[in-house]
Amino acid sequence: MSSRTGSPQSATSGKGAEKKPAAKAQDVNGALRRAYESTVDETIPQSLLDLLSKLD
Repeated sequence: MSSRTGSPQSATSGKGAEKKPAAKAQDVNGALRRAYESTVDETIPQSLLDLLSKLD
């Protein structure tokens, strides 16, 4: 019988396993930051500004 359990190699502990989640987290953080920045930089449509001015 083999001592291997069939678990994925990424589930093993070690230096390589520690770096992988950090790299994924950096990718997600960067993507979220770019999405946020592009949203902040968008102009507000005039129709929405008109609706907001009616509330005042």
